[in-house]
This record gives sequence, structure tokens and C-alpha cells, in this order.
Amino acid sequence: MKGTFKALVISGELLVIVSLVMMATGLAMNSPSSNLGSILDYSTARRVHTLAAFLFIPLLYVHATAGLAIALKRVRALKSERAQRAVLGVWTALVAVVLLLALVPGGSSPLPGSVSASNSTSVGLTLEEVAKHSTENDCWVVIGNDVYNVTPLIDTHSGGREAIITYCGTNGTEVFFSKHDQSAYEVLQSYYVGSIGNSSRGSFETGAKGDREKEKKRGRLIPFTFSAFACLF
Repeated sequence: MKGTFKALVISGELLVIVSLVMMATGLAMNSPSSNLGSILDYSTARRVHTLAAFLFIPLLYVHATAGLAIALKRVRALKSERAQRAVLGVWTALVAVVLLLALVPGGSSPLPGSVSASNSTSVGLTLEEVAKHSTENDCWVVIGNDVYNVTPLIDTHSGGREAIITYCGTNGTEVFFSKHDQSAYEVLQSYYVGSIGNSSRGSFETGAKGDREKEKKRGRLIPFTFSAFACLF
């Protein structure tokens, strides 16, 4: 009994710490312009958030199991060790089934309007066509010259739903390459719909390079603007 109570207390304390880490990293990803976002860049926050999430699951199981074991000892009908083991066994089986359903990839069919990432043929689209898909239930986004149906990503995006919904039906190239790495770009390819006009499909290197060039231009433009302003006085 003492060991069970000790497991309950320790797992509870660790759950508080992990929850705080998940909250901090989640806020950093959702608000990159905040003070917290300036301390933790998006990629680092996402990695820490993912690690904390995987730690949260076993800690929650241990904490809940210990609490259940203590509660069972107070139920007269379940005071026998055999009955308690049966209940804990059912609880463990339920947790295992839920984890399998959540973690094992299923054979889902492709989304309507999307093509396989391995398909090298680009479907010619226009910005006007993309603009028609501007809701959270039908969200297309332009990244580079490529168009993606990111509707399924809205509810699972680690940076929050609004981070995607804001750019539905528009061009999200700049913000995407400033907040994501190549692994996120590779995941995005599963949701490829087509390309703007007859352009060929882009790459992470091309998009990231374009974003860096824009940042350099901004860096050159700011001192030039201040110099021109100073000349007026």
C-alpha cells in the first residue's frame, strides 16, 4: 500500500512538471512573437513538446493506476486480490487499445482533391481557385508555388488551429518557412493538391532560400530607410 501511494505522489508531481513544460512549449509555438516565443524557437519548442507528450502518457497511466488501486481497496466487493487484479487488468487493456488506435497508422484513403506526394504530375491551379477554399472545413494554402489541402492538419497542428486557419485560401509561404524545418515540409507533401500555373513542384531548399533572401532585403532596407529619413532634417 505504501509503495502504491508513493507511486501516486511521485507520478503526480512529475505530471505537474511535464504539464507545465507542455504548456510553455505550446504557448511558444502558438505565439512566436511573444517573449516566450523569442526564447524558444518553433523547432525547439516542437521537439520538447513532443517529448513531453510521450512522457505524459506513461506518467498518466502510472498515476491513474495507482489511484485506482488505492480506490479498489476501499470497495468491499473488490477487496480480494483477485478481483483487484481483474479490474486493473481491464483498465490496462483499455489503455493499450486506445494507444494502439491513436499511434498505429491506418489505411486512410486520400483526401478529396489531393494527389499522392509521389505523383510527379503537377495540377495547374490559380490563386482564384485556392481562394475558394478558405474555411476551416476546406482549407487550401499556397506554399511556394505549390498548393496543399491542410484541412486535416488544423486540429492536430502543434502551433494551434488559428496558425493554419489564418492562411486558408491564401499564400502562407513566408510564415511557413520561417517557423518550420524540412521534416515539417516533408509531412506537408502528403497533402499536395497541385501547383500554381504550370510551374514545377518546389523543394524545401528553394523555399527556405527564398525566405532568407527576403530577410536579407529587409535587413538592407531598414538602415536605408533611416538614412533617407535622416536626410530630411
